[in-house]
Amino acid sequence: MKSISRIVPMVAAGALAGALALPSPVQAQGRERAGSLEFILPIILTPSTHFNGQGGSSADLNSNLGFGLGMNYNVNNHFQVGGLFSWSYRNYTANIVDTNGVTTKATGTLSASTIGLNATYFLMPSGTSPYVTGGFGSTFVDTNIPNGLPATGCWYDPWYGYICNTYVPTKTQTALSYQAGAGMRFELNRTFSVQGSYNRMWIDLTSSTPSMDLWRLDFVFRM
Repeated sequence: MKSISRIVPMVAAGALAGALALPSPVQAQGRERAGSLEFILPIILTPSTHFNGQGGSSADLNSNLGFGLGMNYNVNNHFQVGGLFSWSYRNYTANIVDTNGVTTKATGTLSASTIGLNATYFLMPSGTSPYVTGGFGSTFVDTNIPNGLPATGCWYDPWYGYICNTYVPTKTQTALSYQAGAGMRFELNRTFSVQGSYNRMWIDLTSSTPSMDLWRLDFVFRM
């Protein structure tokens, strides 16, 4: 947790320094976005979250940083569409209630990845601009809780011969997810921008639809 508290202020300070280096409004003219392709590298901070599940089950997830990789296309100066793949790992403490009402405590590390489509609307045609965004996708969650007996598989490698490995199945779920947010974009020059946003994400699980906050800092490279 201490490492996150150090990293986030440093990233925020970098974004502020970039904002102070922005060109004047006159210089920003002519850097219209229409027809351009952008690659995006987001850093995603997810604060600690509490989830309530089915039958009284619950889980508390620690805050952590996630990362991603995406690509966007500017349909015109205001409207942008794209796709993003993101992933994260978070420690958790859970109270699991079975069908007999027996509660079991569990701790571990949860991994999650999301691939989705999104649309963004910029209020200004170029330069510094506030924006709103929304999208949907598929989220894969692996609780790393054993969910079956170990299985051993073997294969032949031409360099090392036969190799065997034991795999323990874990409880996983893939669910529809969707999110909405708002932020501010700072265009530092023609090819590089920084944008920060607050987003709310919902995951449509079998037993519930938990939601979480996402704070994003995006590094944008325009082609």
